[in-house]
Amino acid sequence: MTDTYVLTAGGTGGHVFPAQALAEELINRGEKVCFVTDGRGGNFSQRFPDAECHCVSAGAYAGLGKIGKLIGAVRTGFGLLQALVLLKKIKPAAVIGFGGYASVPTAYAAEMLGIPVLLHEQNSVLGGANRFLAKKATLIATTFPHVARIPDGKETVYTGVPVRPAILKLSDAAYTAASDKFNLLIFGGSQGARILSDVVPKALSLLPDEVKSGLNVAQQARAEDLPQLSKAYEKSGLDPELALFFSDMDKRLERAHLVICRAGASTLAELCTAGRPALIVPILRSPDSHQLHNAEFLAENNAAFLKEEPDFTPESLRDFIMELFREPKKLILVSSNARRLAKPDAVSLLADAALKIGRKNN
Repeated sequence: MTDTYVLTAGGTGGHVFPAQALAEELINRGEKVCFVTDGRGGNFSQRFPDAECHCVSAGAYAGLGKIGKLIGAVRTGFGLLQALVLLKKIKPAAVIGFGGYASVPTAYAAEMLGIPVLLHEQNSVLGGANRFLAKKATLIATTFPHVARIPDGKETVYTGVPVRPAILKLSDAAYTAASDKFNLLIFGGSQGARILSDVVPKALSLLPDEVKSGLNVAQQARAEDLPQLSKAYEKSGLDPELALFFSDMDKRLERAHLVICRAGASTLAELCTAGRPALIVPILRSPDSHQLHNAEFLAENNAAFLKEEPDFTPESLRDFIMELFREPKKLILVSSNARRLAKPDAVSLLADAALKIGRKNN
């Protein structure tokens, strides 16, 4: 018997990519899938070619003033009504929420209707949307062995983060030390990161010419940062590849000898799956410092290098790169440790959990 599963996620790659991976897994197992998000997340609907896609209204709440919170509440309330109508029509076996405020209307509507809800928490601290939904959720799937702020007594399952199939294929791609060229990959998630655009070109410009000559640099940046970033590299002695977004991240990760990036859970899961060493620079003011806690988990296992924003300066980055050029074995060790933390079966484990609560409902 074929059931329908509704996946709902916020409008960033960190929320949507795991949902995409689960959608493909469920469809491969013969189930039907619907993807529900808001207008922003609708930009990712092409990633769900075999699933029905729906948009409902949703509004942000955290960090806003009174008027902003009121607007967010009104939008979410309207989205809740839309989601109630949609779920009554679809009659899903279960709803799987991946966090972000856009997931709230659909997951909350499911809880109101008595539909089993599986929440997937990608970070080491339960996020705001999932905290709001957690008490009535059937099950919470976690990315890390220990996640803060989960309600006492709530059933959990440690699945890890499902990664995109193209990245999953890298789980067997061995890391090899640089011989001729050293490939440096810099990105800040789907939204880029200004501090990386500010610090990295200055740091690379400070490197000796003999080191620069061996560098291949590919850097992702936000649209508003690209002109300044390009100008910063003009007199650096480097010829970097700059882009708004890398759609071939699997190929770039496979070639990378070092990654410089943020600490989003999906990013870290993909690094571990690919077994690629990274210098992680967590967002300084992420909610509940979740990016710092994410990064600390890897750093404590010697599976990544960690540098917090106040210490991420051009001079410190230059010295760090020079150290790695002198001691390349550090990269090999970190690569090996990162791969040991990977959960390549995460999507299978998450699908098992979804089917388990869905079939109990039938």
